[in-house]
Amino acid sequence: MNAPIDPTAPFEPDRPDPAADPPPEDPGHCGDRLRAPGDLIAAVPAMLGFMPVRSLVVTVLRADDESPGAAAVEVLTRMDLDNPGRSATGVLVERVAGICVRHRAVAALALVVDDRATEPHGRHAGVRARKHGDLIAALEHRLDADAVPLAGAWAVQAIGARLPWWTLSGPWSRGLQHDPATSLVTVRHVLDGRPLRGSRRELTDVLAVDPVARDATAAALEIAATASARRLARLVRHGDPRVQLRFELCRVLRYLERVEAGARLTPAEMADLAVALRDPALRDIMYGLAPGPHADGAEVLWAQLARALPDPDRAEAAALLGYCAYARGDGPLAGVALDAALRSDPQHRMATLLELGLQTGMPPERLQRLADSGRETAADLGVRLGPESR
Repeated sequence: MNAPIDPTAPFEPDRPDPAADPPPEDPGHCGDRLRAPGDLIAAVPAMLGFMPVRSLVVTVLRADDESPGAAAVEVLTRMDLDNPGRSATGVLVERVAGICVRHRAVAALALVVDDRATEPHGRHAGVRARKHGDLIAALEHRLDADAVPLAGAWAVQAIGARLPWWTLSGPWSRGLQHDPATSLVTVRHVLDGRPLRGSRRELTDVLAVDPVARDATAAALEIAATASARRLARLVRHGDPRVQLRFELCRVLRYLERVEAGARLTPAEMADLAVALRDPALRDIMYGLAPGPHADGAEVLWAQLARALPDPDRAEAAALLGYCAYARGDGPLAGVALDAALRSDPQHRMATLLELGLQTGMPPERLQRLADSGRETAADLGVRLGPESR
């Protein structure tokens, strides 16, 4: 997420005439530079990872070390518009201000996406104009306290080619959006293998509970717990607790191998895994799977479990999925997974910490130590999970 913004070519209104703002003739030489509102709006779905609706999207800008005098996109944050009341607005702007301060922002940009809004025309300010104007004014006032200028604010009904945008602050202007599918930022993200989802609903569907599978898995949990206790009783005779941990780790990895081969686990197998993940030492090792050669398979495994486990066991699988997604930079999926974990177990410590990091814009690189620790513990047991710790 490193698209430069060139202050020497400030955001200017796109003209409704498409011929007035043609695409660059040589895209290879313009990088991901965003010069106008139409460029920025078209890039938002790719930078977020999904198409936002009824949202406030704030782009946090930092100084671009590679282009003196320019700014680069540091992070995007999205919040729901429909939280009612002034107190909710206060929480929202405080959260944005906190992210800007932590990332040493040199400026911020705001985009309101609201299908209920209408474009101003003539003497009519537009539907929801006052509501959106008040929100942007509150945001601008709060950012001023931290010397972070709100460099631009716009509104759209939806993001899409040739749909209108209009300003919410500063001199009034309007224009037509560029095609998100042809945005250079979108192209780069697709080439990098980053998923672009049509809506946030696609994310929540990844973790939607399957009631039939959940009930079947719940029925198998007691048997799985009994079997685990019997294995423990046999293994404690060795006198070394690492023997039991290594044995259980290898069992979990065999399940992972099956999932990587395309298998869908049975309710009995998922119950067996759920009981294994109740051991904090084993669960912590699982963070060592991402990033690494088994990261993709681990995400599939945790998603299968999160859809099929009852509460509170579901929280462990959802938190692990949230960590995997966070570590590879998929903030939207991480947010949905961590929300699922905390709904399953509101006291889940790791999910709470990860969600806090996500909400405050902590970069994924800060999670590396957790993965390193998991791999180091596995290595002490004679099991290699992935790349060596850095």
